[in-house]
Amino acid sequence: MKSYSGSCLCGHVQYVAKGKPSFPHLCSCQICQRWAGAPTVAWVEFPLETFSWVTSSDKPDFFASSEHTKKGHCPRCGSSICAIDEGYDKISITMSSLDDSSSLKLGKQHSYQSELPAWVPWNLETQT
Repeated sequence: MKSYSGSCLCGHVQYVAKGKPSFPHLCSCQICQRWAGAPTVAWVEFPLETFSWVTSSDKPDFFASSEHTKKGHCPRCGSSICAIDEGYDKISITMSSLDDSSSLKLGKQHSYQSELPAWVPWNLETQT
């Protein structure tokens, strides 16, 4: 089973995701934009049953960003790391937190592309 490792910017929160990654995509909803401080976030999902934090004491802090979703960030450096949806059997990881994401390819899915700011050069919704 293939293994993927990753961490926050400072390395305090580290994880290992095993198994097949799924649903690599972009999201530009306003919640993701404000949470990450960026116009879009690249996500990839892994099964919760094969995902683990490297140490049980060095886990992200979670914030309920909506009624059913918690977003995780490092309590030390603030890096955006993951999202967990209530009742879902996968964890969404920010692709940029992976140590090596070169084997992953984004799908064509771009959630909330219409919410990209007009100044984003690849915003096809506002280009003429």
